[in-house]
Amino acid sequence: MKEYDIVAIGGGPAGLTIGLYGGRMGLSTLILEKQLAGGAMAISPLIENYPGVEPVKGTTLTERFKEHALRFGAELKELTEVVSIDPKEKIIKTSTGESYKAKTIVFTTGSRHRKLGIPGEDKYTGRGVSWCATCDGAFFRGKKVVVVGGSNSAAIESLHLVDIVGELNIVHRRNSMRAEQAYIDQINSKDIGFYWDSVIKEIVGDGNRVTGIKIVNVKTEEEQEVPVDGVFISIGYDPNNELATAAGIELTQSGYIRVDRKMQTNVNGIYAAGDITGGQKQLTTSTGQATEATMNAFLYIRGGSWYRE
Repeated sequence: MKEYDIVAIGGGPAGLTIGLYGGRMGLSTLILEKQLAGGAMAISPLIENYPGVEPVKGTTLTERFKEHALRFGAELKELTEVVSIDPKEKIIKTSTGESYKAKTIVFTTGSRHRKLGIPGEDKYTGRGVSWCATCDGAFFRGKKVVVVGGSNSAAIESLHLVDIVGELNIVHRRNSMRAEQAYIDQINSKDIGFYWDSVIKEIVGDGNRVTGIKIVNVKTEEEQEVPVDGVFISIGYDPNNELATAAGIELTQSGYIRVDRKMQTNVNGIYAAGDITGGQKQLTTSTGQATEATMNAFLYIRGGSWYRE
């Protein structure tokens, strides 16, 4: 069984940053990713707020992250899902049948798009319901769609879709968006409509495709059915915490991994970084936490009382 100094469970921005810092610090470093590397970064239409980098597509920045990590010796195994972790022995079993032993482990499992939990959502997923404008926007060229949500992610999805679709409206349960002002300014300059103070009660279709949505105004309780071809949902995230839960890692009340200032969990030598720790889901947050976790993992491996200071 091959042993590594540090193994990152997840190949998003945090995991790839661990690859970079682990490699540069001389640690044998492995990144395990059940899909393709990049996480939410890879499917972002445009990233405008990464310091020192001009606006860039998520796919482009993902490739830069990967190249940077691999250049310093990190190993990346994509399409390799971790199925179990022994927190005491730090043995990691994967879906490919391979197992690895680690001196330190970092959970960088990220989070997943939150569902609305309404009738028609699951039935029409992939048939008009989507969580990714970059992935599916082109299928709705010239058609009528709605984006659900009011945060930065909803704004970014809307800005990507508005020049593709025929008509775009945003459905938000409040009377204003919570996105950064820079995004709001761009939204206001586009031909985008709004259903304020409203939620979607049901997604309706003809059995094959989405044909409309049932909207309820939360203030007036007025209901209406609006014909649409597509529904893009962007209402937040839920943590990918199943592995951590099974391994006995302590979670917060919201289900995110609880960490201390060193990004360490309740188990010595096991850390977490990025979206899985909760808080602000920003690229800079993920890379910063991953840097902290990697450097403290390095100190943990080297030992000494100074690590506990």
